[in-house]
Amino acid sequence: MKNLILSFCIFFALSPLFSQEHENDSEETNAEIHEQHEEHFHKHAISFIMSHTHVSTGLENGQTKRLVLASLGFNYNYNISKKWSVGLHNDLIIEDFEVEDPHAEGHDPKSLNKLYEEDAIATIERSKPISSAIMVSYKPLEHLVLMAGGGMELSKNENFGLIRLGLEIPFHIPNNWEVLGAVAYDFNIDAYNSFTLGIGIAKLF
Repeated sequence: MKNLILSFCIFFALSPLFSQEHENDSEETNAEIHEQHEEHFHKHAISFIMSHTHVSTGLENGQTKRLVLASLGFNYNYNISKKWSVGLHNDLIIEDFEVEDPHAEGHDPKSLNKLYEEDAIATIERSKPISSAIMVSYKPLEHLVLMAGGGMELSKNENFGLIRLGLEIPFHIPNNWEVLGAVAYDFNIDAYNSFTLGIGIAKLF
């Protein structure tokens, strides 16, 4: 009985040491992953993003409606340094939709539905548009990337120039991969604006 009590006392006395050792091992593993990423400067990055694009000036069944459209992103970045990069960012909205024409004669957002019923407002039709933009990225913090650039939104109906602002929040994982959150705002010249929110994965090489 005394031996059993003594064994329990020794176990509880040593258990904090084992727990501390496990925590230290976990911290060392995370530190090793971060150090491995920092030691190797990768010039190229390819990312795939699943997202939703929000359009506040959409039209559906003759009514104004905020549209939430499924979209995909395919991006390539060339890293000039650890802070700066330039790349080609491509987004595909995988749906057809309509938006109001902001330059339609007699356009008044407050009476849009009435104008639509009277066929007095023009619409812009988009059929699975693809946006391509040259983007410059700056990384002020480890988990923050700021982006700005411009390009074109292409569709069989009509093409528009665009200006894009965005940010990414990347997190390093082993084997030169990153998971990331992405936010972008597109100003489509002479058309409509859109907001995109997504998550993705990137390969560094």
